Amino acid sequence: MRKERLLILLGTLIALISFYVGLNKWLESKPESAPPPVVVKPTPPQPTSPQQEGKPNEEAKVEEKKQASLPEPQKQEEDLIAKKIQEEKNKEEKIKEVQKTQESKNLTAQKQETQKEVAKQEKQAEKPKGEVREYVIQIGAFSSKENADRALEKAKSMGYRAEIVNEDNFYKVRVRVKTDDPKKVLAKLKATFGGAIIKQ
Repeated sequence: MRKERLLILLGTLIALISFYVGLNKWLESKPESAPPPVVVKPTPPQPTSPQQEGKPNEEAKVEEKKQASLPEPQKQEEDLIAKKIQEEKNKEEKIKEVQKTQESKNLTAQKQETQKEVAKQEKQAEKPKGEVREYVIQIGAFSSKENADRALEKAKSMGYRAEIVNEDNFYKVRVRVKTDDPKKVLAKLKATFGGAIIKQ
């Protein structure tokens, strides 16, 4: 992308230079049109009084001003060429500014994407996956068989493999779970049954 832009700018610059050189050659080969000669009518000498001797000739001054104010066609053409070259330079500078702003926007977008990727990877690194194991979790110990049966049915309806163990004069309901994140399962069972402990 940058190479293409540089080639375009280089081509434009070469075209401008060749245009300027060609125009100069054409102007040099063109015969210069001289301004029409100014005919000055000779005025008869007037007798000068002693007061007028020190005053400069007013008519000669007016004539000099007229000649100085005559525009030179070559100078006008050179001014036009200089204006065109300046306009082209201004256009190139504007194009460069637009390209710079576009590049800075692209860089900002790339930085944001990179930061998102890094944050994602960091989150994944924070939660390393543990080994998948089978856990026996006790979700309740009941003195009544009916209450134990209710808890058993509820656990089975949630998709767990559940069983009742009669131990220490209590009906203990336990579920078997295969997971790599036992804390998450414990939290879920505690929220549902009010308590849960890992037995194995």
